[in-house]
Amino acid sequence: MTSDTPELQAIKKRLSDLEAQNRRLKWSGLSLVAILSAFLLMGQAAPGPQVIEAQRFVLKDAKGNVRAWLGLFGKGSELTLGNISNHPKMTLKVSEDASDLHFFGGQNSGMNLGVDFGNPAISMAGAGGNGGADIAFSSSGPAMTVQDAKGFSTVLGAAQLKATPGADAKQSSAASVILLDRSGKIIWKAP
Repeated sequence: MTSDTPELQAIKKRLSDLEAQNRRLKWSGLSLVAILSAFLLMGQAAPGPQVIEAQRFVLKDAKGNVRAWLGLFGKGSELTLGNISNHPKMTLKVSEDASDLHFFGGQNSGMNLGVDFGNPAISMAGAGGNGGADIAFSSSGPAMTVQDAKGFSTVLGAAQLKATPGADAKQSSAASVILLDRSGKIIWKAP
């Protein structure tokens, strides 16, 4: 039989206290590592959106060709998209009183959609000066103009007619048709 002597009991108690202290230290260490890891992982989150400020941005392809630009002009702004030859193909311009979307074609052809002082308009030009067409809305009313390569034109709708010297300019109605020669002189009109 083994009897516990006071010395043996004191050693057992010290050993038990030491084991309990060791467990507490292990749990404290693991908790500290977990908290520090959480802080580090939170710091790895994706950065928030950044603001880049400039008066002009230029987009270039891998060969250094300018393909697009965004910038300011006067009191407005402009976005231009170009082709590989650095020729503009589409432009969006916005100013105080107007906005335009222009498409550029070959041989001076193109199309423009715009609003100027609150009045919408569409203009088209054929390649090589082969004529054009316009649809416009103004305080006078709507009008559509078609012009051929020789300069003759037809106006359907409201138009401001040129006045002869000493006379006031005349306004046609939306129900009118006007044929003009190259100089803008009326050839025929109805009503």
